[in-house]
Amino acid sequence: MAGMISKAELRRSVREKVDLIAPSDLAEKSARICGAIASRPEWRQARTVCLFAPHSHEPAVDALWRHIGDKQVCYPRVAGTRLDLLFVRHLSELKTSRWNLREPEYAPENLASLENIDVLLVPGVAFSRDGGRLGRGGGFYDRLLAEPRLRAWKIGVCFDAQLVAEVPSEAHDRKVDAVVTEGGMVPSDRG
Repeated sequence: MAGMISKAELRRSVREKVDLIAPSDLAEKSARICGAIASRPEWRQARTVCLFAPHSHEPAVDALWRHIGDKQVCYPRVAGTRLDLLFVRHLSELKTSRWNLREPEYAPENLASLENIDVLLVPGVAFSRDGGRLGRGGGFYDRLLAEPRLRAWKIGVCFDAQLVAEVPSEAHDRKVDAVVTEGGMVPSDRG
């Protein structure tokens, strides 16, 4: 791993590339990403899916609501050092939290069981073709991905500009099963 750039340097470099994408192009690329996800058999057969509420520099996966059908949908909510996954029936149930994230409000009856999640969309600052992921640095998704009860198909979601040759990795970092960009599913030996 000699010569590999640091996580902080990679975050800065990738964010600069994404910042250069015009808003109209971001919308078009997000629509293609959602189409690629919705066309997958894993998505079509899923009963329970977990989305994420994107920041302005992340793919707008909210458009997947058009492809929900009779699926149950949950979203993550920060709970201390972990993420709780909570069911929502509509996007309007997401409220801006103190971390400036759109999250569902906590209600114990809305907690999703990790073993029942079929598809989990995972945001990230950068991804590698083999499923390596660089998050924002809090470790929330790494802890979620490490949960043995989570058997979902884990899809890293990003723009082509966020694909890198290699992601710096530490012992606690977890990979996703597949990565999808506006170019479609990235070939991987994991998914």
